[in-house]
Amino acid sequence: MQRIIKLATIAAATMMLSSAAIGQDVGLERLASPAYAADDNAETEELSYNLYLPAGYEPDGATRYPVLYLLHGSAGNAESWDDFWPILDRMIAEGTIPPVIGVAPITGNSYWVNSPAFGAAETAVMEDLIPHIDQTLPTIATRDGRALVGFSVGGFGALRYALVYPDMFAAATLLSPALQQGQPPITAGAVERGSFGVPYDPARWDELNYPAMLTPYAAQAHRVPVFIVAGDDDWNHLSEKDALPPDATRYNMEMQAVALYTALHRENIFNAEYEQWEDVPASPAELRILNGGHDMDVWEPGFIEGVAYMFENGLSGDAK
Repeated sequence: MQRIIKLATIAAATMMLSSAAIGQDVGLERLASPAYAADDNAETEELSYNLYLPAGYEPDGATRYPVLYLLHGSAGNAESWDDFWPILDRMIAEGTIPPVIGVAPITGNSYWVNSPAFGAAETAVMEDLIPHIDQTLPTIATRDGRALVGFSVGGFGALRYALVYPDMFAAATLLSPALQQGQPPITAGAVERGSFGVPYDPARWDELNYPAMLTPYAAQAHRVPVFIVAGDDDWNHLSEKDALPPDATRYNMEMQAVALYTALHRENIFNAEYEQWEDVPASPAELRILNGGHDMDVWEPGFIEGVAYMFENGLSGDAK
């Protein structure tokens, strides 16, 4: 009996040590934003963001950390990424990825673009937040040390930033991204919430939407690997039969995920010459359609595989 108790005590102590190695520090920070201060929205003067520091983080050591910029979905707030921090802990503790810093800005219903309704969110992230993080934390302060992850509307933002600022980011992961190749349905948040004008401006959407970014993206030197995940049981727009046309399934997120993957990886984005039956020149991308809806049942496995994919395809680990 004494031996059993002793073994149990040792096991409990081992579990405690293991648990201690999986701790993380997440804190809410605020940054005075010149971009917000200069826009026409008086309600936005500061940019709030959650800052994730991995277990063993050394602010004054030799280690330089890669940074994940995490873009939330609709009505984002300080709790939007709470389900993901323990996943990062596990991935780091298991050695699946190196220690990373996570930065999760909070911009509400901005759609991650500049707008009168929500302020200069895009400029605040790109010109205020990222330089601030690189100046105040031991980061790998180059494109090789930065990556994007976004869920839902954050997927729209992560894709936009990857295509518009490919010199800033090494890779991107899109979890159930709220994308439309064409105009969004009239029931979409992009139409109803003011991010693209009040009233909604179709021309503004077209200007900021990803198809308009593909030609300039293909003309520059950098390639941003994009990992795309969607659920096969996400919102079925056909159910909105009184508001949308009979072919409203074209709006479904899994359909739009396939359309994006096709545009990036299957349609010769570079207009390059190739022989019949040869691989078509493509921008690096991966697509997964998983069983599930618009929730963590899809986002957790997508996040795990997507973050690992980014480190395998350009995102740097520790640089000393």
